[in-house]
Amino acid sequence: MKIKIEELIELAKIRSETGYESKILAFIEEKLEKMGVDYERMPVDEERYNIIVNPEERFMVNAHVDTVGDYFPPEVEGSILWGRGVMDDKAGVLIILKLIEEFRDKLPVSYVFFVDEEEEGKGSKKYAEKYAHDFAITLEPTSLKVCTAEAGSLELEFEFWGKAMHGSCGDEENSAIWQGIKFLTSLKRMKFLKEEHKLLGKPAINVEMFDGGDYILAVPESAKALVDFVYLPGQTAVEIIDEVNRIGRKFNMNHMIYDLSPPFEISPQKSRVREFLKYAELGGFRSWSDAQSLVDKGTPTVVFGPGELRYAHTKDEHVDMKDVEKAYEILKKVLQDWSKR
Repeated sequence: MKIKIEELIELAKIRSETGYESKILAFIEEKLEKMGVDYERMPVDEERYNIIVNPEERFMVNAHVDTVGDYFPPEVEGSILWGRGVMDDKAGVLIILKLIEEFRDKLPVSYVFFVDEEEEGKGSKKYAEKYAHDFAITLEPTSLKVCTAEAGSLELEFEFWGKAMHGSCGDEENSAIWQGIKFLTSLKRMKFLKEEHKLLGKPAINVEMFDGGDYILAVPESAKALVDFVYLPGQTAVEIIDEVNRIGRKFNMNHMIYDLSPPFEISPQKSRVREFLKYAELGGFRSWSDAQSLVDKGTPTVVFGPGELRYAHTKDEHVDMKDVEKAYEILKKVLQDWSKR
């Protein structure tokens, strides 16, 4: 079944920032109703819900319907489609719709559309409380690699303190901003950064936000930073926090946990993974995904899909429709193979 670029454009035109997924949920339901496919709504909060087709089957494929902010409309350049959400994760949404259209209930597969992946993961967490499967596939941009490992994310919010004074009298010792810069620079020497994973590479530290001052000639009394520590299976958030605390003793600062998503890894030797690897290479996913919620509740899950993760959440987000088509064809073969056993 051919996937047309116009179909992904139609999805990409629907704004669906986290918390405002109602329009895309309605679009998916309309598509399912036109196909004559039954579906189930799973309430997640007062206004939002997951959409489930063929609940309680042996296998499951899922994609999330929400996107990050800063919407920009889709544009076509040859076989490449640019736009917010085209890769993360509306290509995945379209792939699932096409799988449902082609196979309906001919395969023992549940198809699920999650809300809230980009913020708290409420959709997948709610789903995993009720349903478990023999195996699952989470659709995300993985450059068409089968990812059996996913990195963890520890986000810490820091606040740095100094002394407020006229800007002409400031110095590094009394400046909250300079204290913050020195502290963040010292994090580059953390021990956990020296380890490496064969699929995920090295850990990383990303300063997501740094804020201080108000544009007047003065030394600000405080500054804030939000820092994401990307860590590997086998490493723990506790170890990272302990090391942060040791470094932080030299600075006038405090911190709190903003978000925590542990890493996971399943064996590439599992029979379902080996069957998948007939058609795609092995890889690792360096960001949190809904797969973590499923694995946490006992469903072995891999992450797979078209597009390069580095371009997600940026104004360079794009996907090659040739890769979307490849992902679809690979998934068809894998699900058909799984269904024979």
